[in-house]
Amino acid sequence: MKIVYMQREILLLNYKIKYVFILLLCFSTLLAEEFYIQEPILNSQVYINIVGDEEKEPIIFVHGLGDEASTIWQESIEKLKNEYYIITFDLPGFGKSSKENVEYTPEKYAQVLDFLVSKFLNNREFYLVGHSMGGAISLKYATMYQDKIKKLFIIDSAGVLHKDAYGEFMLKAQINKIVDENNKSGLNSQISQFASNITSSITTILPKDLSGMVRDETIRKKILNTPNSIAALGLITENWFDIYKIKTPTMILWGENDNITPLRTGYILNYLLENSKLYIIKNSGHVPIIESKDEYFNYLNIFLTQDIVKEETTFKPMNNINRELNNNKGLLKNCSYKYLKIVNSNNLYLQNCNIEKLVVENSNIYIIDSQIGGNDTAITSYNSQINITSSIIKSDNGIRISASKLDLAGVKIESKNRAIISESENEIIFSLVTIKSGITSKIFHKKESMKHKQEY
Repeated sequence: MKIVYMQREILLLNYKIKYVFILLLCFSTLLAEEFYIQEPILNSQVYINIVGDEEKEPIIFVHGLGDEASTIWQESIEKLKNEYYIITFDLPGFGKSSKENVEYTPEKYAQVLDFLVSKFLNNREFYLVGHSMGGAISLKYATMYQDKIKKLFIIDSAGVLHKDAYGEFMLKAQINKIVDENNKSGLNSQISQFASNITSSITTILPKDLSGMVRDETIRKKILNTPNSIAALGLITENWFDIYKIKTPTMILWGENDNITPLRTGYILNYLLENSKLYIIKNSGHVPIIESKDEYFNYLNIFLTQDIVKEETTFKPMNNINRELNNNKGLLKNCSYKYLKIVNSNNLYLQNCNIEKLVVENSNIYIIDSQIGGNDTAITSYNSQINITSSIIKSDNGIRISASKLDLAGVKIESKNRAIISESENEIIFSLVTIKSGITSKIFHKKESMKHKQEY
């Protein structure tokens, strides 16, 4: 009897162990599930990782370029898995997903993302987080399907800038690196001129319609023979004219020292998006997710738990001060002038300034988050390079340029007469620039060599 009893107890114990094992298996499946799915947009096998309770609020993370793919979000998943339903995936062409010679563009990726949203969230409202190229994909998704997004978190996003503006940023970043490494700051002016010449040469060699290279299968196979190359070119040739449509509450996070995607893009996004807020992490680079973990997780928590309230830019009231700056550099912040003349200055930054009339001669200056203009010509430039970001120029006549180069990004020019008046030949790069003048009302995103007496 004892033997029978022991056999029955062992059998019962085996059943209990099996039952517990099944429960644990079901529970673990609820918490984490990895699998592949065939998507119809690019016809690829996509690696999916789902973690957390399906009944909780969903978050989707979108990675950028690089072989690490969605593994970059691993620590984010660990932080949030008990409170949220988390979906990460490897974009087609990256990580464990299939790699083909197809159109890896933000628009196509946004369509793939929406397929996953429909499949796994049944179109439930969700939090969307994107880094680098993933930020660009998330922005594109928001222009197409923003009614499905609860909030948007953009981290060091690629895209938005015109390809020539981005090319010049990358070239300058490399030049600055060389200067820093060799500690030869006295060569700055020569190097800057060299960089400008190289950029112009590159622009001349490359075809104007780079987007055609992404769409053409034959060209992709001959020149863009890796998913990284295709996706990178797809980024800089994407159409961003609809970015103004985004009304979704958006947090923008940037590493101050990002030398891959310029902080300038963060300023542009914060200026153009209706309901956004920009945060900058000091001494951080392109991947604050890894480089500045504590700050990143703090902002991620703020994003998920607090309302995003846009801070309107305020300027000092206009005063009657006239000033001339000669051979200056550095940062001039929160300034206010009736008239400001800048002469023989290199790498001078004006931020959050209110200026009625600005004259620039033989200089290289950067203007950010500022307001310029009055009843006369707002900006007069001679033999200078002026980089203007997320600013408004409002006057009877906007900008008068001679032998100069303008790089305008996220700028609004409102003029009763002419927005831009070209004297001699000048070069302008427009990145999502709105012009409203007596002769045109349009958004521009292009590079142009303006002829003598040409006007906008």
